[in-house]
Amino acid sequence: MNEKLKIKDFMRIIKKRLLIIILTAICITGFIIFSSLYIMKPTYQYSTQVLAGSLSMDEKETSINKVQENRQLALSYMDIIKSPQIMIGVKKELALKASSYDLLKQISITNRDNSQIITISVKDSDPETAKAIAQTVAMQSISKFKDITRVKQISILNDNEMGQAELLFPKPKFIIAISIVIGIFAGMGLALLREHFDDSTYTDRELERLGIPILGRLNLNDKKTNRKRKSSYKTLPSAKRGEFGEY
Repeated sequence: MNEKLKIKDFMRIIKKRLLIIILTAICITGFIIFSSLYIMKPTYQYSTQVLAGSLSMDEKETSINKVQENRQLALSYMDIIKSPQIMIGVKKELALKASSYDLLKQISITNRDNSQIITISVKDSDPETAKAIAQTVAMQSISKFKDITRVKQISILNDNEMGQAELLFPKPKFIIAISIVIGIFAGMGLALLREHFDDSTYTDRELERLGIPILGRLNLNDKKTNRKRKSSYKTLPSAKRGEFGEY
């Protein structure tokens, strides 16, 4: 019973403060959409894949030893990618203004367990810059790794000319949906907050909920009744007033 009353009270508040909810939802939704699409910088991501080791196996080598060797090769190559020398070389080649530390934060390296394929992903506000950084990191790290280990079985898998950077943020459909939900909940929260601090009563039902007895009702400002009363008295034309004479 109490839950039913709470739901009724909630629906009453929503109906009473519907205008506030609608205006708040429109303002917040518009602000989020405008700031996301026109103020905040977009985020693009470009990924390139590198194969460490060889997929073919010789008859003399066992599969376990070959897998273990390729795994160690992949881990060693991943350490080379994260080295400061690679970041400094990429910064110089592309003439980037960002520091080596900031450049390293833009780069993420992923590798599944027992996989020879390493994915190098770069995030940036410019799609061409993200693509250039990913390609340069892959080429310089491969060149550096071959010079150090003299291992030739490492190469780039995907075609650098065909791929394009993917837009991660903002995605208009997702932004619009999220902004509408946030706007509605914010409007409902503002309506509940205003109702909580509003101690005034507007109807006799609100007084009854408070347990205050009602003795009677007075319509002190009934505009419709006053208009009807004023319209019932009409002034006669001067010609008709003359027929009755003067007293």
